[in-house]
Amino acid sequence: MKLIQGGLLFAFGVLMIFVANNLVIDSIQREIIALIGLVIAALGVIWSLIGYLSMSVLRIYHMLNKKD
Repeated sequence: MKLIQGGLLFAFGVLMIFVANNLVIDSIQREIIALIGLVIAALGVIWSLIGYLSMSVLRIYHMLNKKD
C-alpha cells in the first residue's frame, strides 16, 4: 500500500511543479509552489522506497521461516 501511496504522492508533486512552471506567472509564488512540489515529490519517493523495502524484507522473512 505504501508503494502505491508513494507513487501517487510523487505524481502529485511532479504535477505541482508542472503547474507552477506552465500556469503561474513569474514571481516568488511560482518558485514557492515549485519548491513545495519538489518536497512532496521527494517525500513520495521516500515513501515508495520504504514500501518497497518493507515488501522485500517481509518476503525474505517469509522465505526464511517457511516450514517445509
